[in-house]
Amino acid sequence: MEDIETLNKDIDEVMKKLCRHDYVHLTDRGNSAIFLAMHIAKKTNPKQDILIPDQGGWFSYKGYPHFFDLNIVEVKTNYGVIDLDDLKEKAKNASAIIFSSFAGYFAEQPLDKISNICKEAGCLVIEDASGAIGDAILCNGKYSDIIVGSFGKWKPVECGYGGWISMNSKEFFGVAKDAMSITKVHPQFYNEIGDALKKNKMNKLLALQIQVKEELKDFEVLHREKRGLNVVVKFDPGVLEYCQEKNYPYVLCPSYIRVNEKAISIELKRLNF
Repeated sequence: MEDIETLNKDIDEVMKKLCRHDYVHLTDRGNSAIFLAMHIAKKTNPKQDILIPDQGGWFSYKGYPHFFDLNIVEVKTNYGVIDLDDLKEKAKNASAIIFSSFAGYFAEQPLDKISNICKEAGCLVIEDASGAIGDAILCNGKYSDIIVGSFGKWKPVECGYGGWISMNSKEFFGVAKDAMSITKVHPQFYNEIGDALKKNKMNKLLALQIQVKEELKDFEVLHREKRGLNVVVKFDPGVLEYCQEKNYPYVLCPSYIRVNEKAISIELKRLNF
């Protein structure tokens, strides 16, 4: 078995390739990575606003900005997918935007377009790639200034705990370095995360999502044409029957982390393969 120091370096190199970033740090939780990202934004970009999607986000997007005296400004979305016109207007006064690669885990964001708008406005792009690590288009350091994510329960790379933050800026990494000391993982994690990365469920979930959407052709599927891991359908008792028949887990909306709409989120990402 490799020693921990070698494992650490090996995993860091894997993560750098997956995120297309030069600097990476593994954290005890995905939420810790989000906290570090907001710390970097506050220290390096003095504007007072932080942008979050009005739905399809994560609880910490609303909870953590207060620790840094950042004003939360919600960007309009189409069921979680960022409205680019609204972003263009609001990015001018924003330190950063944080959003999930797949809105609510079910709809792909136009990452390149978001990045272009934010770069022009001087607004940092923080991509939460918990659901997209290993994707060819998303989890992409070419477009995102900072990438964060979780390896927790029900994630495509599932280790039960842990997360990461990555970036290309040496300055950003330096700003966060002291704070990183309180987010360290147990050395055993480096053994476990290697196996979890090899078992990434993302591609299987992307394929299953297509199949489920085809089977639900008679129902109102939100963002039917977009890639994602879950499937969100406007509420219909027939969809509940479908989930029970297929033994698919689901949650009822409205919910900020999915959609602010009476709907059913079929939680395919919770499945084991």
